[in-house]
Amino acid sequence: MKVYETVYNYYLNLMKAGDLKAGSKMPSLRECEKVLNVSRTSVENGYLQLAADGYIYSVEKVGFFVTELAGRVGKQEEKKSTEKTINKYKFDLAIIGEDRQVSCLNLWRRYMKSALRQEDRLLSYSDYQGEKDLRKEIANYVRKRRNIICSEDDIVVGAGFQNLLQVLIALIPGEKTISFPTKDFFDGATTFRNAGFNVSYRNKESHVIYVTPSYMTKWGEVMTMQRRRELCDHALNNNHLIIEDDYQNEFVFSSKPTPSLYALTGGVNTAFLGSFSRVVLPSVRISFIILPKGVKEEYDKIKRAYNQTASKSEQIALAQFLRDGHLNRHIKKMRRLYEEKRSVMEQAINANLSGKGEMLIGESGMEIAIRMKDKSTFDKIIKQPVSVGILDNSHENSTILLSCSKIEIDKIDEAVTLLLGSKSK
Repeated sequence: MKVYETVYNYYLNLMKAGDLKAGSKMPSLRECEKVLNVSRTSVENGYLQLAADGYIYSVEKVGFFVTELAGRVGKQEEKKSTEKTINKYKFDLAIIGEDRQVSCLNLWRRYMKSALRQEDRLLSYSDYQGEKDLRKEIANYVRKRRNIICSEDDIVVGAGFQNLLQVLIALIPGEKTISFPTKDFFDGATTFRNAGFNVSYRNKESHVIYVTPSYMTKWGEVMTMQRRRELCDHALNNNHLIIEDDYQNEFVFSSKPTPSLYALTGGVNTAFLGSFSRVVLPSVRISFIILPKGVKEEYDKIKRAYNQTASKSEQIALAQFLRDGHLNRHIKKMRRLYEEKRSVMEQAINANLSGKGEMLIGESGMEIAIRMKDKSTFDKIIKQPVSVGILDNSHENSTILLSCSKIEIDKIDEAVTLLLGSKSK
């Protein structure tokens, strides 16, 4: 490829991506020289070719500008990309989201409107720790659902776990080592690594142990009671800190009790992370952390260094939503539907698997994994017009993950049949 063609393609791709829109002024020849590290002659030839093809035009003593044709090319590329994605997949079993059938969006909209009418509160900044009425409702919520005894003063609210983990990191004394269950916890591991922690995996000798007892694997295995007690005893005896991520606990479908680690330790050497994104709406980015017992005074010294990141209006709405009992009713409704969908998907997999692999299913969540018998079967299946998650594409452990969370229940059987082949007769 000639050098001027590099210049030509570089700016044409920016136009297709929408970064250079119709009417935008092109970089000067000197700027382009520096950006692409090419000669002035190559830049001029590239611009002349773009002009000849109708993508830019020249204004004397001013420079080059992008034409309407470039805008149309970008839209055409976007349309082609969208059509390609739509045509590629008939069913989506990869995405983890919320089924419209049980969405509380309309109800949530009413609570947001009510929150936006509270002018006096909205004309002031949020509490560093989170709105007090919300923290009170969270304390009531975890007491009823997780048998956790705490006060609103033990709770810190934030937008997502990473912000809350940064607060917790400032309160952790001693050795800077942390263990995560797997490398899937990339965001959390990055947060601790950036704070100077040595990150390892499945290492109980680390000073901090991050666990998700209700979702230990991608297919929803739940930590046993024996393992919970062993972990709590280990942390207390060795003065380690447990960070309990309570992800998916609302969707544990076994009849066995799943007591929280925080409740088992009484909050000693244990922090508890919870979120409302999964049980209210994915777009409601409100999470909370219950601080370990005995660190409240230290937190009070540093809390003004961490601004509140969660929307105040959403906090007000969520407090009222919880107070009126809607969340408990909403969770019951979701559990009924998702448990039925899990059952339908499990039956469809059993009917179609026919020795192609092994089904892996836990007691929580809306995901089921299939470990393929051989790599060739895996390669054939992922070429089907059904989008799936890929856990492992190695020869030894080729594994896919199917989610029933968003797909309509009456389409699950058809999607699984299309993915795995005809039903066995």
